[in-house]
Amino acid sequence: MSPNLARLGFVLLIFVVWEGFARLGNISPILVAPPTEVIWHILRIFSTFTTVPEFYTNAWITLRELGAAFGITVFLGVAMGFAFSANKTVGDAFEPILLVFYAIPKIILYPIVFLMLGTEMMPKIVYGIMVGIFVVVLNTAAGLRQVEPVYIALARSMGYNKLEVFFKVIIPAAAPTMLAGLRMGFGRCIIGVIVGELLVVNAGLGYLIDWASFQYFTPELYALILITLSLGYFGNLGFNILENRWIK
Repeated sequence: MSPNLARLGFVLLIFVVWEGFARLGNISPILVAPPTEVIWHILRIFSTFTTVPEFYTNAWITLRELGAAFGITVFLGVAMGFAFSANKTVGDAFEPILLVFYAIPKIILYPIVFLMLGTEMMPKIVYGIMVGIFVVVLNTAAGLRQVEPVYIALARSMGYNKLEVFFKVIIPAAAPTMLAGLRMGFGRCIIGVIVGELLVVNAGLGYLIDWASFQYFTPELYALILITLSLGYFGNLGFNILENRWIK
């Protein structure tokens, strides 16, 4: 059986069990909505024939926040990872500090971010960066450090200059670990942005999820959660394509 077929079968099994549990179990419809009803509400949300307010406006806000958070995370995270791996003194001095901040629950810092940056997009972007940047930095540094010196020596013996060694040897060798960090960083940026929206509650998909929860609109709530989860799914597909092209 192919992995894709096994994956599809597993997802279908979850939906069948979920449907049976919601329809046949002694469960309040306020707590659990059957997947068939949830899918119907997803279609209604996308067609705007729904009680969900301004879905596309709020979805666009979340996409902008996520794009900004992840873009800055990649830029800063990769740059810091390069700095840590290129200079042993810099790495030894600052990596322990980074690991301390990595271990801190980021949620305790959100009130400070909220007080300093207000309630618009900026605090959610910054919080997304705070949650996502650590794995990008650490994986970038680890990927660059694990490049075998023999590969570099061989490339130099063949007449490669420093730029050619960097782009044709070091980067391809470090690519799997770096891409793993970017993939995890993207997922964490989603978490940071959505959590920020749930805490601020003024715009975005997190705001809509909070709205549906407090209104006890259970099918809409599940539908919005699945739509939000799809951000991670499509992001993962993008990284699979990038990984296949970059590494191969």
